[in-house]
Amino acid sequence: MKLNTDTFDLWVYYKKDGIPKYLLLHTSQEKADKWFRGGRFWQVPGKMIQDGETLKDALIRSLQVFRLEAKAIWAAEHTYIIYNPRRECLETIPVFAAEVEGPQDFPLTWEHSEYGWFTPEECYERIHFRGLKEGLQWTRKYISEPSEPAKELRIL
Repeated sequence: MKLNTDTFDLWVYYKKDGIPKYLLLHTSQEKADKWFRGGRFWQVPGKMIQDGETLKDALIRSLQVFRLEAKAIWAAEHTYIIYNPRRECLETIPVFAAEVEGPQDFPLTWEHSEYGWFTPEECYERIHFRGLKEGLQWTRKYISEPSEPAKELRIL
């Protein structure tokens, strides 16, 4: 079985009065029908690193889709493994976090039907995959909730 290492999750957040709110995207029915047997779910931005592309460039590209610009990007010190039936492989998915300026509206692609900026508690109510829950946990611990994120984890 093939092991892919070209996929990542990106927890995007902004802070208002020191409290982080995170971007979640709800899959469209079209995407759900095409790749997930009709199952819809909330997810975070993420992409696949393209051939010849650096991780930093891929992270920036994943934000540009939503017309967002990072103030900073960090590694969240968490990676998880899933079986991806669409690609028929195992995937290791490292987790990153990007801080952006306040909530912004942006156009959605065909892949998502809605989005929102949510508190951690609201995120936990919406997401149901273990990897996403754990990714948020470590993002909160190292990056979005300390008064100063771990400098050694900063990428951009």
